[in-house]
Amino acid sequence: MKIEELELKWQLISTGQWTGIKSLRIDSESIPDLFIGLSAELKRGLILKLPGNYLPDFQSSVKQNLSLELFPDTRWVVLTLLDEQYIDLFDDLIFSIYNKISNISEASVYVSELLKTYHKWSEFFQENQGNGLTDDAVKGIFGELVVLNDILKSTGSGEINDVLNSWKGPYDTGQDFIGEHKNIEVKTKLNSAAHVRISSEFQLQPEPGKELDLLIVNINPDPLDGNSLKDLVLIIRDYVVSKLGDYTILLKSLSQKGLTIRNLENYDHLKFIALNMVTYSCTDDDFPRLIRTNLPDAINTVSYKLNLTAIQPYLIYDKTL
Repeated sequence: MKIEELELKWQLISTGQWTGIKSLRIDSESIPDLFIGLSAELKRGLILKLPGNYLPDFQSSVKQNLSLELFPDTRWVVLTLLDEQYIDLFDDLIFSIYNKISNISEASVYVSELLKTYHKWSEFFQENQGNGLTDDAVKGIFGELVVLNDILKSTGSGEINDVLNSWKGPYDTGQDFIGEHKNIEVKTKLNSAAHVRISSEFQLQPEPGKELDLLIVNINPDPLDGNSLKDLVLIIRDYVVSKLGDYTILLKSLSQKGLTIRNLENYDHLKFIALNMVTYSCTDDDFPRLIRTNLPDAINTVSYKLNLTAIQPYLIYDKTL
């Protein structure tokens, strides 16, 4: 099953009038009996029909916008979306459950996987009450997502989750991408700007035994043809899902900045076209920078502008997007 097929199935069962729950089997290939269901109040659900010889022992759970209930009499396990504003994310959850259990024949195993997936995803159906991001913060995350998307496109299925986990920008670590042998600090700037701002003495501080690259993403605002944060997240989502990666890793990272699939649209007025990515090697000792190991203990929280013309000798890569 492809995730795009789910919306067609929702449309198919939403026609006409009915009482109770109207359901449709997800497909003929799933070993467990999985159905999508729609109540008369138009609440969407995923229904797992248990075999007659097995009844799990778990308590029904109601989260902020999601519930999971066991009906012993009918042997149904029903996952219900309580807020229709999360329907796209709910489809992602259904698809994730399908991928995890569709080939499992042992009922106790696939019920356990469904429960674990429900609890893992439920936090992403809770609305974040943060104060929102500044335009500069949105621009910075946009650039990091451009880099993440670019790395993912050249990554095999087996390493997808490793790449997603390497994105540490939202966690406010030393650098934005932490790899086994190399870290990357990402800066996003308007194409016309001649400098970038280094906001701490740790951003260009190499980690012992690792290379460090400074990667500049050049962008231009474009409210018509540009991409928003949500556009980029959905592009990455589609690629991760197609490679059977763990989409919740991305959702968890976004949540560190108060971003959810629901509130990403609050930033749709900020759209950019990414023009190119320029990479500089910061590993050399003579690279111009202020770093923790070169500063007196009495000086901290350093912020400065780095002139890009002056670091051209350290250019190692220029990629047009």
